[in-house]
Order: sequence, then C-alpha cells, then structure tokens
Amino acid sequence: MASSPLSAPEEERSHSDAEENGGGGGLPEDQVFELLTRVPLDDLPACRMVSTRWRRLTYEPAFAPLHCRRSAAVSGYLVQSMTHNLYHADFVSMHGSPTPKAISLDFLPSAHVRVEAVSAHRGLACCVEADTARPPCYYVCKPATRQWRALPSPRVRFGTAAVAMVARPSPSASSTAAEFKVVRFSVPALRDRLRCEVFDSRRFAWRRAPDVPLCPVSLFRPAAPAVRAHGAMHWLRWPDRLTGAQDVFAFDVRAEAWRLIPLPREVDEMDDPWARKRIAAVEGRLCLLVLTDAAVDEEVLEVWEMANYGEGRWRKKITVSLKSLHAKEGPAVILGDLHSSDVAFLHSFCRVMWYDLRKGKMAEVQVKHVEHAGRQIETACSDDNDDDDDDDDVDKFN
Repeated sequence: MASSPLSAPEEERSHSDAEENGGGGGLPEDQVFELLTRVPLDDLPACRMVSTRWRRLTYEPAFAPLHCRRSAAVSGYLVQSMTHNLYHADFVSMHGSPTPKAISLDFLPSAHVRVEAVSAHRGLACCVEADTARPPCYYVCKPATRQWRALPSPRVRFGTAAVAMVARPSPSASSTAAEFKVVRFSVPALRDRLRCEVFDSRRFAWRRAPDVPLCPVSLFRPAAPAVRAHGAMHWLRWPDRLTGAQDVFAFDVRAEAWRLIPLPREVDEMDDPWARKRIAAVEGRLCLLVLTDAAVDEEVLEVWEMANYGEGRWRKKITVSLKSLHAKEGPAVILGDLHSSDVAFLHSFCRVMWYDLRKGKMAEVQVKHVEHAGRQIETACSDDNDDDDDDDDVDKFN
C-alpha cells in the first residue's frame, strides 16, 4: 500500500564527537545541568539539538522535577476513566506539583466531557461533550490555568476514529499565545478510508485535509492516545487479517503526510497470539512495548526503540521479567505507558504506579475513580503562572 512521504526530522541526525564534548563550551557537566534546569520550557527542544551531551542531561531522572520547580510548570498524566457511564479525569504526577490548585476539568461548562487529545508540551487539552442528549461541543482548555474556549464543531455525523493535537508558542515575540492544531480522523459512510479534518487556531476553523486510504477498522476503537515522537503522531494498528503483520500509523500534522511503520520482524514472528503491544515515546523516540507470558505466573516485557526513523528500523532495548511486580501487586496491574527509559507507568484499582524496571522499586498515587475502560493521556501542563483564571480566551493560553 502506497503512502505519502514522511522523512526523519532534524533531531534524528547524529551528533559528532565534537558536538558531544563541545556543548557548553567545556563547562563541567554539573554546571551545564544547572544552566539547563533554568531554561524556559519552550527553549528546551533547541537546547537538545546543541549536542548529545545536552540532550542526555535533559533526560536525566533528576532533571524534570527540578526544571518544573524552577519554571513553575506541571508534568504528569491526565488519567481518564469511566464510572457509571460518566467520564472522569484525574491528574497525577510522579514528583511534587508547584501549583496549589488541584488540576481537573471541573471548570468546563459541561460536567460530562471526554478528553479527545492533549498537547503535552503546552499543556492544552481538546475535549468534547459526552452527553448524547446534548449536541456535541468541542472545547480547548488548559487545565493548569483553568482557561477554556469553545471550538466550532467538525462534521460530527461521521464517527471519530482518532484525534491528535499539537501546539507551539506564537512566532510573534510580542505575543504569549499558543498556536495549536487539532487533527480528527473520522469514519465515512463507506468505511473505506480515514476522513481527515484539521482545526487551525490561526484561522479558528476546521478544514478538510486529504483523506488517508486506510481502513478505519484497522485502528483500535476507541483509539489509544496519539504518541508524539520524531515530529509525528503515531497510532498502533490491528494486525493484518491475512498476514498477521502489524504496523504503526504515523501522521505528520505540519506536513499532513503519513506513512506505515512495520513492527520488528521478531515481534511479528512471535509464537504468542496473546502478546499485548502498545507504543510510547521515550526521550523523543518511538518505543514499542511487548508483553508476553513466559510462564503461567510470569509476564515478560520487551522494550523496542526506534533506531532509525527514516528507515523504520527498530532495536531491542531491554527485556525484563514482571514476576516480582505481580507477586506484590497481583495480576490486576495494567501497563499504561513507559514514563522513562527505566520507569513504567501502570494503573490498577483506584491507583496509579511508577515502577522502576531495573531496581524493582515503586511509587504510587491514589486516584478517586475506578479505572474502567480508561485510558492514560500524558500532559505537561506548563507555565502555571497565569493569575487570570477567569479569562476564557484561548489567545491568553501560555
């Protein structure tokens, strides 16, 4: 099946030894680390391009908590669940939050909304009215500052297949507004392709984009949250009915180009029809998580990392047994995401956990709602220093 070209972004290019040692002008590593923790959130991507040394430091375990405290930012997960046919969202964080206000969606005009997508870098969320007795209404909001604005509705008569959202700072030096786009894939009447619509905050309107000639039922329903890595959004698709091969659907929101990325051959050839797979993003790279049953009471997790995005080449990063985890917590613990290269994010009955895969240590947080048919959406609700909480104008989103 043909696909539109989708090339590897700039960050995929390897750095030379001179770049590795030259970042920071020869400053000691602890001083470079200290300087980077004071860089504004919007400038971190540029800093990671300076050298592999700088990039590595910004992904150290101690970096994120310290950077969040110094930049008054919030980082964590927005956990969405359903109880008694009502959606709920709980914000959880592995490290302390600098904001005194609880992060929730209770400030929206509707008490029953479903989170469709988030832009983790800017802390924005796209929600939709979930009450079927009312007309569908879309909102964009920033939970950290409790700001929101209603969006015009897309063609809601076509059922939603998947939604993604990206945001960036305004290019204007005099503006603190965030520009954002929402991509919505829907299912047309013939169910022979993915119908694509794009909302652009600069025009404040939806427009049709070229359809993607993929069968809508190939995406998981409801679709898992989009995984952003390598400058594109990604969704894992169902295995092919004839060959059993599985792939990842990648969509570049900026270029509106798409491609299919095959899974590793070793994973497709696994003799385990019950293997559980999901994708994640770690340190800006696409990762594949594969859970298999090595024995009756033992699960094994394989983590594959994208070695070359342009070529679609994977490499196995780690293989770890989860036997000790299930011995302590029971079989009800569900793998939700890979928080970092060594830490998994899991959820269970009324709680979420961060589990160190190498050390076997765990931290947990209680949540208010039972995790049923839920999904995890990572968000970084950044720059929580806006005192004007009553302003519902999206142009004031920081």
